[in-house]
Amino acid sequence: MERIIIDTDPGIDDAMAILLAVSAPDKIKIEALTTVDGNTDIDHATQNASAILKLCGREDIPVYKGRGEPLRGKAEICESSHGDNGLGDVKIDNGRIPLQRESAEEYLVRAAQDNKDVLTLMPIGPLTNIAGAVQRDENFVKNIKKIVLMGGAEHCGNMSPTAEFNFWHDPEAAKVVFEAGFKEIVMVGLDVTRKAFLTPAMRELLYQINTPLSGFIHQITRVYVDSYWEKLKNLGCELCDVLAAAYLIDDSVLKLKDAYVEIETAGLCRGTSVVYPVEIWKDKKKNCKVASDLDVKRLFRLFFEKQFPDHKESAAALIEQEYRDQ
Repeated sequence: MERIIIDTDPGIDDAMAILLAVSAPDKIKIEALTTVDGNTDIDHATQNASAILKLCGREDIPVYKGRGEPLRGKAEICESSHGDNGLGDVKIDNGRIPLQRESAEEYLVRAAQDNKDVLTLMPIGPLTNIAGAVQRDENFVKNIKKIVLMGGAEHCGNMSPTAEFNFWHDPEAAKVVFEAGFKEIVMVGLDVTRKAFLTPAMRELLYQINTPLSGFIHQITRVYVDSYWEKLKNLGCELCDVLAAAYLIDDSVLKLKDAYVEIETAGLCRGTSVVYPVEIWKDKKKNCKVASDLDVKRLFRLFFEKQFPDHKESAAALIEQEYRDQ
């Protein structure tokens, strides 16, 4: 079983990633959520984290508030994709989970010290808190078992032709993390998340399942779907952060390759993750594994079966129909 800390900026797809992780207690033990600004400001991100945990009955999981600004510069958030409150403007009970006194960085350092080589970090927002912990404690890197993160891309971007949002939002933090020397980093970037597309039919199935959880996912994805249509004329939305949780539940959903990743922090390509596959660039020393392919049917079967087991047969039939060519 993986013992994980989810570092998050919820965020619509963050919310779905947290809900999926919670649905797999046989595979994942969530130690805490740490919050960071990104998809929304730090106050909304922290409120949303509590609200999501209340929705799924996991108010026992503590929440630690993190940084409200990148390591350098000012925060820029994504109201157009995630709504003013980060959850598609859907009103949700804030949960009132008592906020922990420690900051996210303080908690990360302490938890790593107390659980050496045990904890896996699952950052699904900008890497500001993780970089802060690296800078705060010289032993933090060696105390962490591994990192499975959503961020970056090898061949595409969504904030520029080459930069993905999480790395673009705080490239200095991403650079710190990738140069820190962690034992293992798994980078789940846009090259595979763009294949994880929630189709209109699958979104309708969530509506028809008609549980508080499925209804919540259906509601919050409305703004997300509208954003994809406005920008790309695509019907549906991609479940970026969900892939990090899915991989920790079933690592066969992703194909990985060894790589050296370097983060650009200036100029036109600010926030770009430059990926050197080490089988080609033999002079580069591996610092991570990069997701290069996705078993999309396995992903969505996992998504529906874990969260809505009573509807797994209907979901499986629909997934086969929607992705019959893959």
